[in-house]
Amino acid sequence: MLRLPRLQLLLAAAIALAVQGEAVHAQLEQLANRIPETANALVVIRAKDAYASPFARAQSWDQQQGQHAHRDGMIDLPAGADNLLMAAELDFEFMQPLWEVAVAHVRQMPTMKEVAARCGGRLDRLAGAQAVERPNDSFVVALGPKVIGAMSPANRQQVIRWVRKSRSRKKPALSPYLTDTLRIADDHANHIVMALDLHDILAPAEVTSELAKEKSLLGKAADLGAISKVIASIRGIRLEVELQNPPQGHLSLDFNQDAAILDKLAKPLLLNILAKYGAGIDEIKGWKVQSKGKSITLQGELSQSGLRRVLSLLSGPVGPMASVATPEGASTSDTIAEASQRYFQSVTNYLNDLFASNFRPQSLYQAKVWINRYARKIDDLDDHQVDEEVVAFGLDVVDALNEIVSILDRSEMRSDLREANLYESGRRRYARYGAYDYVEKSYVARDRQLVQADEASRGLQDTQVIVDDLRRLSAEIRKIMTKRYDRQF
Repeated sequence: MLRLPRLQLLLAAAIALAVQGEAVHAQLEQLANRIPETANALVVIRAKDAYASPFARAQSWDQQQGQHAHRDGMIDLPAGADNLLMAAELDFEFMQPLWEVAVAHVRQMPTMKEVAARCGGRLDRLAGAQAVERPNDSFVVALGPKVIGAMSPANRQQVIRWVRKSRSRKKPALSPYLTDTLRIADDHANHIVMALDLHDILAPAEVTSELAKEKSLLGKAADLGAISKVIASIRGIRLEVELQNPPQGHLSLDFNQDAAILDKLAKPLLLNILAKYGAGIDEIKGWKVQSKGKSITLQGELSQSGLRRVLSLLSGPVGPMASVATPEGASTSDTIAEASQRYFQSVTNYLNDLFASNFRPQSLYQAKVWINRYARKIDDLDDHQVDEEVVAFGLDVVDALNEIVSILDRSEMRSDLREANLYESGRRRYARYGAYDYVEKSYVARDRQLVQADEASRGLQDTQVIVDDLRRLSAEIRKIMTKRYDRQF
């Protein structure tokens, strides 16, 4: 056999890597062409590379079917996906998406008839493209020979306009910050990159007013005006995830001005912003922080639970966009057992994240954000070939989580009512701060915080009964399914 010299081998490897890199770049740009220009949130998942990562190998992910990836924190990817982009236009005040889009490059395009059969959807045709309207309020659309997409909500007119416009777009129309994110995702080390474009969402006066309440954090010598200007210049938040074993995260908070003045505030500021937007993760508190130029960065390990939390921010209309083939030689009983086990483990992982982990929400609002997201994630789980009793369990969990949110809503209403009647006649609630602004007096802020803490405690106590019922139900279903299929659930 002819042996190439070492230099030739290295050259051949370099050329192969370059060709592979160009192919990935071309795929990502092709998918980015399908993203509406009003997107302010983006997730890029290099699925093929992710399935070949050290973390995936350690967790025995199946590259072709990805049956265990979702259980371990990954989004429920379409079968045979090379790359996936999810995007949304988020209302940052309420952290709710106005629309969400997911587009993937797949090695083998499924037929829409297969997709409809798998999810119980209805066949349709949108702007000449084959499509399926799914029960989870989304459309799946065949966008090209190997490009499949989905949009939520299932507003037919809006989806048709999206298909037409994305078909004619010659280059991505993303904002500058999300364009940078797409470029960063080209780095082979990044398996997942997620970004929120926060440009223009903060006013300096609003920031100054909020910071005035954080005197203990700022210190007496802090230049409040200068700090406010830097914070108000925020461009966005970006998280890069490398699926080593364990996964490694690199989180950056990017500004249009030098961020050196925020050096001591970096970590608490970043944690507060993440908590405000419902993306708080406890383990980030232990990450190493650095302020450099116009960015603040944190780095550290990311758990499976943390990965699920991060990716839940954009749950996306993904679901079973493409069918998963049944392994050759597998019996019907084995197929149902595998699908049921995967579904059950996904549901219980979400429940453990909410109620059995060290995660402690900073407010009723943050608790509701997480519970709402996880209820939706469970509702969107692929229940194809899953035991009916396990599916019923999943639906019961969703109903229970929605009931918990209703209880917390009532707690917030009681808190608002008590706060409105908190102040005695003649007591001034605000004191002048500067020439044009006012700040809440310290004793008023203290009383308000006591009311909020009291109602939060009452609300969480009321939900404990439901949480205990969920634990009993989960244990019961696990016992039944383990005996029925002779495998550990």
